[in-house]
Amino acid sequence: MAVSEDLSTPKPVSPTVEEVWAPDRLWFRPLIPDDLPWGDETLLPEIPDEAQERFGLITDGYVEVEGERLEPGSPVFTDDARALNELLGSQGIAPRSVFVPWYGRLIPPAWWRPYFQRIDLARYRAALRPQLGRALLFTILPVVVGFSMPQFLMIALLFATFYGLFPLVQNVMAWFQRVDRQSVEELNRHLVADTLFSRWISGRPAGPLAAGIVVLALVFLGQMATGLTTSIERAALVKSAVLEGGEWWRTITTGLMHGSVLHILFNGMALYSLGRVLVALASPALLNLVFFLTVITGSLASLWLGPGQASVGASGGILGCLGFLLVVTAKFREQLPAYLRTSLIQSTIVIAIFGLLGSAFIDNAAHAGGFLGGVGIGLLFYPRLRLAPEKTHPLLRAASLLCLLGLVAGVAKVAWELWAG
Repeated sequence: MAVSEDLSTPKPVSPTVEEVWAPDRLWFRPLIPDDLPWGDETLLPEIPDEAQERFGLITDGYVEVEGERLEPGSPVFTDDARALNELLGSQGIAPRSVFVPWYGRLIPPAWWRPYFQRIDLARYRAALRPQLGRALLFTILPVVVGFSMPQFLMIALLFATFYGLFPLVQNVMAWFQRVDRQSVEELNRHLVADTLFSRWISGRPAGPLAAGIVVLALVFLGQMATGLTTSIERAALVKSAVLEGGEWWRTITTGLMHGSVLHILFNGMALYSLGRVLVALASPALLNLVFFLTVITGSLASLWLGPGQASVGASGGILGCLGFLLVVTAKFREQLPAYLRTSLIQSTIVIAIFGLLGSAFIDNAAHAGGFLGGVGIGLLFYPRLRLAPEKTHPLLRAASLLCLLGLVAGVAKVAWELWAG
């Protein structure tokens, strides 16, 4: 996203919007990374017929223009580039995209005003200070409340994590980034590539992944029908049942079960978020393999290093996907957007802090075992990793199929234990 003018070093002469959007000129086209899978203009939607040879924007929310209330997705037309620029600067205008007469695709709003000069580091950090203060406040207060009233600890920590820890870690990492060292061309190149990458990821097929999450939700509904406590005793990682009773199948079934509605909700969102990136960058086959094996490594770590009480949840497999993706982004750091690796590192730090604060009800050994398992698998495959491969090696497909069958067998085993028990 382009940095606003108050964060940029002023320049005696800046291009006008008419110069940036001169007829038949598209400043971003030479910066599209044609050698990468997401370097494709077709990721930008075609403009609607009524927008042909016009200036304007597509609204992203309900807006009022000249006394008329418009629904999301409505086109708003202007006479020229200057009028469109003024409209984009208006209060209450939330554009989804913009369009110009000589380009047949919708342009992301962030591309309307590219970078004209380097970022001033002092002003950049000055803008971060209030955000850091708010994030620190939203981290400390809920934690204090949670530990003062243990019955609300989990909810307080979740609030602190999403509204405090995540923005706090994000802003701290942003503070130490030397954004002032990037040239104007580098800033604009990253702006274009990052936008296209996000659109490419969101457009990748995710049907099988979504189906897997639906299966986890159905398993949870079965748990609720049986009773959560009872279901955990019958099929989750009860340490004595594994170590003394030899029920090693629990190292798999536990990763298919959850302990509460919040547990399945957050794990489902995390698995979908990480899984779709892993599928796009590596392959669907590796998602099956990484998730299955790291559920097991997380369970084994919990058995020998975790607390004595029963453990349940897909977190080991999810952290395995996170660890694996860190290896993938390390190998392809020159091709992938920097924000992706930064986001993964932020998530790792936040999860570690959250685990320490919530050690009373979080199995950190399972988290660590899954994460390290994912890193290990990534390092094992490192020499053979390809970025967004079109084909998958037959041996990998076979291994993935075996892991998928293992997960299906795990679901069947959970269903049997809940029904027959």
